[in-house]
Amino acid sequence: MSSAAARGSEPKRIACIDQLRGYAIFGMLLVNASDLFFKPVKATLEGSGLHGFFEACLYQLSHHRTTFSYADTIAPLFVFVVGMGMRLSWLRRRDRLAPWDIRKGMIKRYSLLVLIGFAIYAGWYWDALMDIGLAGLLAVGLIDKKPRTRVMAALGFVVAFQLIHMFTSYGTWSIYGKFSLENPDYVPILVRLVPLHDQLFGCTLNGGPLGPMGWVMMLLLGSYAYDLLAERNSKKFIAGCLGWGIGLCAVAFALHVEWPGVKEAWPFSARYMTAPFPLWSSGLCFLQLLAFYLICDKLHIKIPTFQSVGMNPLAIYIAHSLFLDVAEGFAPERLSLAMGLVGFAIFWAAFSGAAYYMLRKKIYVKL
Repeated sequence: MSSAAARGSEPKRIACIDQLRGYAIFGMLLVNASDLFFKPVKATLEGSGLHGFFEACLYQLSHHRTTFSYADTIAPLFVFVVGMGMRLSWLRRRDRLAPWDIRKGMIKRYSLLVLIGFAIYAGWYWDALMDIGLAGLLAVGLIDKKPRTRVMAALGFVVAFQLIHMFTSYGTWSIYGKFSLENPDYVPILVRLVPLHDQLFGCTLNGGPLGPMGWVMMLLLGSYAYDLLAERNSKKFIAGCLGWGIGLCAVAFALHVEWPGVKEAWPFSARYMTAPFPLWSSGLCFLQLLAFYLICDKLHIKIPTFQSVGMNPLAIYIAHSLFLDVAEGFAPERLSLAMGLVGFAIFWAAFSGAAYYMLRKKIYVKL
C-alpha cells in the first residue's frame, strides 16, 4: 500500500462515481458503528413512543440470515463501484501499457487486498476487503472483454455458485455450519486438502470461500455500468439503469419465492449468497447509480463529505475498522438518543475530516 501526492494533472473526476463511493463508505460506517452509538439507545427508549420506530431502524442497520435490510445494500454497492473503477482504470491505461502489464498491476492490487483481509478479519475472513480482493482476481481476465461477455460471465458465476450450493454439501455447510447434519464431524476430502481449512471454513459469512463467485457478479455488472456511462448518452444510460435495475430485481424476487412442487423459497441472504441476493443487490446498485447520476451530474448537487471520502475509501475503511475493533469494547450500556446521534456525527466528522485533509494535501492511499 502506498500514499503519494498526485503527480501532474489529475484525470477528470466523474462526480456520480465519487459521490456514490463516498455514500457507500458512509453507509459502512453507519452500519458498523451502530453497536457503539445506536444499540445502547434502545434501552433508554424502552416503553416510549419512539421505541418501536427506533427498533425498526436498528433492524435496518443490522444484517440478518434470511431477510434483506438496508445494511445489506452497502457492501454490494461498494463492490459495484469497484467494478466501475476497475473498468475505468483499464480503459485509461490500455493505450500506453500492454494488456499483461495492466493485468499484473491489477493482480497485485487485489492480491494485496486479500492479504489485508487476512490481517484484519481474523476469525471471520469472508468480509468486505477479502471478497473485493477475490472478486477482483476473478474479474482480472474479463475486465477487457466485450460488455456481453462480462454480463454473461457475471450471470454464469452466480448460476455455478447456486448449483454448488444446491447439489453439494457446501450448501449444508453454508446454512448450518456443518457439512452433514447426520454426521457433524464429516468434512469432504476436497475441503481437507485445502490448507488452513479449519480457519477458512470456520465462518459462513458472505458465502464463505466460494462467496466471491456471487460478489464478482456485482463487480462485473459495475464494469458494464461504467460502459453505459462512458457512452455519454443520457437517455440510453437512464433507460439502461432502469431496465437492468428493475429486471434484475424482478428475477431475484421470482427466484426468492417458493415454486410449489419445484423448490422452496430461497432467501435474500448475504450470509448464504444464494442467487436472489446478488441479483437483487445488483439491481439496486443500478438504481442507486441512476439516482446519483441524476443528482450529481444533472442537477449538479454534491455532498462535500461524500466527495472527499469517495477519493480515499481504502484509508477510511481500514482506519474505521481498526478504531471500532478497539472502541466497541468500551461501548456504553445506555445512551440517550441525542447522545447517540451526536456521537455518530462526531465519529463521521472525524473520518470525513481526515479524508478532506488528505484530499487538500493531494494524498491518496491506494494499492
